[in-house]
Amino acid sequence: MGGEPPTWEIDDQDIELIESRDIGNADSNRLRKLHRGGLLPDGSHLSWADGKFVLDGIPVELPYRGLKKILRRKRGLEDINWRLLLLSVSLANKRFRTEMSREGVHGSEESIHPVVLIDGVPPRSGFNPWFHLRRSRYPPGHPISYSRKWFEGTSWMDEWNKLGSERERAMRDDTVSTSIYIKKGRLQLRVRRSASKWRKLEIESHPEVWAKLLTLALSPTHSQSQRKLRCIQQGLFVDDGSHIISNADINGIKMLTGIINENRNVELNNGRKGGFRVTGSSGGVYLVIPGIGGHNTRFTVRGIGHRGEDGDVQPARLNHERPPLCVVETPELRRLVIGDALSAVILALIDDLKTQQHIDTLRSFIREVQPRRVEHRDEFEHRQAEELRYRLRNNEVHNRTRRYTEVFPRLWSVLLRLPLGERMIFTAMHRNNNPNITFDGCACEISTESQMERDVVYQMLEASGWQRDRHEEVARGTQRIYIRTGTGAEDLANRVEEFAEILDPELTANRIVRLVPRPAWTFFERINPGICALLPGTDERLD
Repeated sequence: MGGEPPTWEIDDQDIELIESRDIGNADSNRLRKLHRGGLLPDGSHLSWADGKFVLDGIPVELPYRGLKKILRRKRGLEDINWRLLLLSVSLANKRFRTEMSREGVHGSEESIHPVVLIDGVPPRSGFNPWFHLRRSRYPPGHPISYSRKWFEGTSWMDEWNKLGSERERAMRDDTVSTSIYIKKGRLQLRVRRSASKWRKLEIESHPEVWAKLLTLALSPTHSQSQRKLRCIQQGLFVDDGSHIISNADINGIKMLTGIINENRNVELNNGRKGGFRVTGSSGGVYLVIPGIGGHNTRFTVRGIGHRGEDGDVQPARLNHERPPLCVVETPELRRLVIGDALSAVILALIDDLKTQQHIDTLRSFIREVQPRRVEHRDEFEHRQAEELRYRLRNNEVHNRTRRYTEVFPRLWSVLLRLPLGERMIFTAMHRNNNPNITFDGCACEISTESQMERDVVYQMLEASGWQRDRHEEVARGTQRIYIRTGTGAEDLANRVEEFAEILDPELTANRIVRLVPRPAWTFFERINPGICALLPGTDERLD
């Protein structure tokens, strides 16, 4: 068992065991051979155990059938860094979808770029908050065991390290369309064969072909290399006689193009997200982005601001991290091709004042971004006065103070001035605040709100010469009818102080703070005016 490991190789029976994973019934010598492994031409050690390939102690996903074919070649294997090549293959095969709710732009076949997930901080990203924020939200299981230093010197890693102004964009837009697959030991490339069909084709088993495709797949998002890979995937392997874009899609694109060219409220968005900028009839500005959005829609709609009379777009007041507007595709809209669907959405946003009746989030956005009219100072002060009056009307302390320093003194003045023979009806209190004190000969009326107030009124009536008229009560079938039979004393100071003493506790807060600067009796007349005309503001409802 000692000595130098042999050259790595596998035969058809080894492949059958690897794919079946039937270790229990396998030959012990074959298992021992696979577990011992062997050396690759560059001296790297490769083995298989417990259903996994291990390269120099690192678990990897390996296209073992393709590697077997390559190692059988007689030429073209010189100076190849097999360790780096196979680690890159395994990394490119990694696929991780984020758990965050975010709009996609690559459909269901999308993944977080594997290079973003590997361990270590790229140069000049250590203090980038976006880098750490995004990584903190990635799902568990990303390849933290892969180190950036393993790949230093590769052309694709150099491209990542040299990112300048595009660095933050790469940190934000970290999702790419999947391209490289390993299936049953074969390295495959996902390619388009027709307008609606994708297939996975085996990549030629040659180290240079593998290296070139890996360089494209592992390059930064939005790079020239990534765009070249998309061209290969979507155009190079299309079946003869088939079209990448169907006739229905072509017609939909023509319709969308016509809307953009003929409507000044629609324009292409030149920003990093792409899509279309739409100005609605409300002045609201929207960004329509093709791609998988919320509720599995084929587009995302974002509100970005309001277009003023000068043509400039003012951003929304709450524009920071604004979520997309909730625009759901109806079954009728889903039956349309993407071009027709985008046309329908754009036309609906152009007439957003009408469309808002059916979309709550659109209505909220329009209300938020519409500019507020500059208020004149007089308007502001008038509105402020109205607000203060409203607060006073609903302020319990203010209402209580006004009632016992203004309303009750006015009732007292009426009782002193009405002529002899005048009658007053004093019924029970009403729940609806209707007056329960009325007079036959004048329009004065008031409602009492408590037994304390009724006690005060009883003392007022007695002090000003009023008595119960029981004969009139029987005649009318009503209780508590009073008639004035006298005028009372000329000096009413003592009587006023008696009933005002009942009101004093109501004009004190917490038994400590007085609500008015002087005692309650000072608000009531103490010299009898005699029978005379009522004072202004008393021949009416008092409260």
